This record gives sequence, C-alpha cells and structure tokens, in this order.
Amino acid sequence: MSSTRLRTHLAQRTVLHQNLHQIQLARLLEVPDSELEKYIEEEIEKNPALDTEEEPISLPEGPLIQNSLRSPAPESDTESGNFPSPLLRSEEPEDYYGPFNYSAPRSLYDTLKEQLSTLDLTERERTIAEYIIGNLNAKGFLEEPLAKIARYLSLLSEFQEAPVSVEEVEAVLRKVQSLDPPGIAARSSQECLLLQAHALPDTDPYKAYFLRLFTEDFALLSRGRLDKIQRKYQIKDEEWQEFLHKLRSFTLNPAANFSDETAPQVTPDFVLHIEEDGALRVELVRYRPIRLRVNAEYRKLLERYTRKGAEEGEIAEVLKHVRERVERAEHFIELLRQREETLLRTAQEIVRHQRPFFLNGCNEKFLRPLILKDIAEAVKVDISTVSRVVNSKYIETPCGIFPLKYFFSEGIRTKEGKKIANKAIKGILRELIQQEDPKAPYSDEKLAQLLQERGIEVKRRTIAKYREQLGIPSARERRRLPPL
Repeated sequence: MSSTRLRTHLAQRTVLHQNLHQIQLARLLEVPDSELEKYIEEEIEKNPALDTEEEPISLPEGPLIQNSLRSPAPESDTESGNFPSPLLRSEEPEDYYGPFNYSAPRSLYDTLKEQLSTLDLTERERTIAEYIIGNLNAKGFLEEPLAKIARYLSLLSEFQEAPVSVEEVEAVLRKVQSLDPPGIAARSSQECLLLQAHALPDTDPYKAYFLRLFTEDFALLSRGRLDKIQRKYQIKDEEWQEFLHKLRSFTLNPAANFSDETAPQVTPDFVLHIEEDGALRVELVRYRPIRLRVNAEYRKLLERYTRKGAEEGEIAEVLKHVRERVERAEHFIELLRQREETLLRTAQEIVRHQRPFFLNGCNEKFLRPLILKDIAEAVKVDISTVSRVVNSKYIETPCGIFPLKYFFSEGIRTKEGKKIANKAIKGILRELIQQEDPKAPYSDEKLAQLLQERGIEVKRRTIAKYREQLGIPSARERRRLPPL
C-alpha cells in the first residue's frame, strides 16, 4: 500500500471513529438522569472490564421547590429583584432535602400522555404527539406554530433522515385534540370552543346549534349579538335560558382543573443558585450513587500480555479480547464525562444569556431572544446537540422548575435597535390586558399602539395571533361575551 493510500485510509478511519463517537455521545445526551443509572448498569453487565466504585450521592443544597413553571411573586418583589421563598409541601419538615422527595399535583401533561395509548399512533407519531402536549400553555392551548414544531423536530436524530412536515404535525395534532379534556391543544378561542362542541354527545339537543354558532356565526357571538342569534336559530324563550346555561358551560381554559405546569413531573437536571452579589451559579445534579473505573484485574492482564508481546496464537486472542474490553470501558467513562461537561456548559450559557430574567423574579418580560444556533456557537457544539440537551432537561430556579426549551424564543428589533423576545412581548401583552378597564377593553389596534409607545413595533394581526396563542378572547368577547 502506497504512503498516500495509507494516509487516506488512516484519515478515513479517524473520521469514522470521530463520527461514531459523536453518535454515541448524542445518544447518551438523550438519556434522562432518571434512566442513566439503568443505562450504566446495562453497560457494566456487557463489559466486565467496567467496574464501579461507591460514592456518596450528590444532592442539591436547600429545600426542594415545587414543580411549577413559576411561583407568582408580589409585584413589588419582582420589581425590586427579590425572589419568592421556595415552596415546601406543608406536611414536609423544612430540612427535607433531595431530589427523591419530589411530588407535584397531577399535571395536564401526565393526563394527556397516558391517553396517547388509546390512539393508534406509530412511534414517530407518538414522539410528535408528546412534543405537542409538552408545549401546551397553562390553559391547554398550543402556542407554537406548526411550521416551527416541524422544524424543531426535524433536528432530532430520529427524524433527520425523514424530516417532519407541517402536514404530519397537523395530522397528529388532530388526534391529540380528540383527547380529554375537550378543547385541548386548540390554537385559537374559536377552535377551542368548536372542539368542545364536537365532543358533545349526538343526543344533545343543542349540539347542532353550537357547531353552527362556533363556525358560521362565530362573528355574531364575538360581537355579543345574542338577541340576533336567538332570532336566527328560532329558539323559544323558555329554551333560550337553557341554551345560555349550556353556552356558559364551555370554557376558554380547558386545562383549568389541572396543575398549572406545562412540563411533566420531573426531577431537575440542574439547580440555579443566585448568590447575594447577583452571581448566577449552575450546578449539575448527579443522581448516580456510583462512579466508574476500569477493572483493576483487566488492567493488570492487559499490561502483562502487552509486555510479553504476544501476537500469535491463543494468547494473542486473549490480549485482543482484554484490550477491546478495556478500551470500551475507557471510552464509556469518557463519554459520561463529556456528557456531563456538555450538559453543564449548555445550561450555563442559557442562564448567562437569560440573566435579566432570573434577576427580575423570572418575569417573562425580561426574556431575551434566543435560538439554538446562539447556544451552539457559544458552546462550540452542533445545533442538533443543543437540541437534544434542551429537549428533555429541566432546571430548578428560585421561582420554579423550567424546561430548558422554555428559554428559547425568536424576537423582533425595537425602535432603539435592541431585540426583544416574542415571549417577552406576550408577557407585556398579557399585563396590558390584565390592567385594562373590563367595560372598555383594548382593541388589537389599541394594544399595538400601546406597544409602539414602548418602542415595540408589532402589527395588529400579530397582536391578534399572540392574543389567541395566550387564550385571550378579542375585545368584544371580553366586553360582551357572557361568562364562560
């Protein structure tokens, strides 16, 4: 073999080895901490050269915080930068520490995920469905555009050969919308009400009226023209009160009976500590009670046979076997080390980027625009690697447990040239509507004007889209729609 061909061959083997290493690391990043110990035990069973050494469990300091996206703080505390005290379950002593005492109210996510088994879903569809229900807001609405969901899922390893299409996401969404409670995973107030109407039994005497009302006559309902609706549907006065009573049973908050979290019941992968001087410190929570090492006997065997220089016969086979096992053990230990390093660096960079959010009581108005590419460039890893980390990891903060993907949001540029995250705009929008006069609620045009006064240029149709994603009715609905 010529020297040129030899160099080419060696280069190809090096690239192949690096690619294999990256694939293995990517798979390991996707393993949640709750399943990591089992994953390690399986590797130990496969490889006798991999040994364990007992080590005390590393637990986060301080009492465990309840599992909710955020624990609301008084406005004065939020503005001053103070944080609410960690919430403890009332029946637990104040010195009850550790990740294994974790409990939370039953969440919408848990309920919907259990129901997925009743649907005829492929593994691919189930992954899409779980992503959808994991991204529902506190009211059970789906805020993320389907195109964005398709792009995000297509970054995952299992979808890279066959990217997810918008049509595929929409088809799975329809199946998710068939689950209980009715109205779940809607993208607008109208769709939410229509889903609830479809869920009524066919024997309901008003089902046909509601289907018609929430489609062709929804504009009448939005304007509060109940008198015109009664005349158009020719409903008698004695039946009209029953119709209105039924109408009030519909809700624009289908997730009201569940805990207000949008993430599953989880144990955090990271803990954020905020020091007295405002410094932010991220700790990687290690739930493994063991650490790994190469088995001492296998190391001795490798050294012994290597010194003998055996290259042929039975001893050579033993040497090859021992070397493969030792190298595999060393490689696995290195993969675990790189996993922890990648996880910690990624979380640290996200926290650094969203520092104003954490120092202002986790107020979403202070979220900065952030995309996967920003973190990938800062940490110097692939975008797909960042995607794997943020897709299934959670961080415990002084004001609740957040999924890492919560901190990612696209943004727009203000008049001053600064960028503001879409989630921050939604937070400001929600605040403006909460402060409005109920008798004279702000129109979308007025809301756009108020945002413009703050230097945020947002068109009226964008305001309408954000409002619907937040599950907030139009101004006419807020003023004249009977209580739902």
